[in-house]
Amino acid sequence: MTNPRLCVFPLKPEEAEQYMRIRHQVFSTTTFHNVLYAQGEPSQKTLDRVTSEIRDRLVQGIHYLKCVDTSTSEMIAGASWHYLRAQEEGAKERPWEEVDAELIVPEPYDESDPEMYKSLFTLLNTNKRKILGNRPYYALNTMVTLPNHERRGAGNMLVRWGCDRADEAGVPAYVEASLMGAPMYARHGFQRVKQVEFDLSKWGGKGVMSITLMLRPAKCE
Repeated sequence: MTNPRLCVFPLKPEEAEQYMRIRHQVFSTTTFHNVLYAQGEPSQKTLDRVTSEIRDRLVQGIHYLKCVDTSTSEMIAGASWHYLRAQEEGAKERPWEEVDAELIVPEPYDESDPEMYKSLFTLLNTNKRKILGNRPYYALNTMVTLPNHERRGAGNMLVRWGCDRADEAGVPAYVEASLMGAPMYARHGFQRVKQVEFDLSKWGGKGVMSITLMLRPAKCE
């Protein structure tokens, strides 16, 4: 059931830092955080870079969303959805050069172990290419909820937003889910395609990152 006190809105550029703070707080307890910042906690320079990247992606047309508790006006959750489709209007398939141009490894942060960082994103990109090929699709890149606002329905609302857009476009949706998040995505029609493990100890780190690759079929499929 939808919580009437919660509403989803597009993120404004001036709210990028607030989104970054929520993202950082949520990620700070995850194995993913240990990959991004394997050599120490991020500096203010790095956090400023993340904020700038969010603003840049908004300009590029990537959908950043915020979930707000309207009774307090507090941003309690956020998500990033990206619609990947051919640049040519009306094309049903993406040229492979466009696909490969999207599947690049981001620049590591100052606190990253460059080889560990590159290895994770190469693993994810390789699987994404195999699973999705040159089809257009919606990708859920990030979904974060402040710990003290979990189980209020914010995550479901943010996931539903992207699923509805994917259905309207007649394309699948894709997410690289944590073990904790996978059951929620399954309730929205995402199906497990593959489980991948990323062992940080190969680079002197701690922990194994388990990622469930999930695909929600297009409405017409």
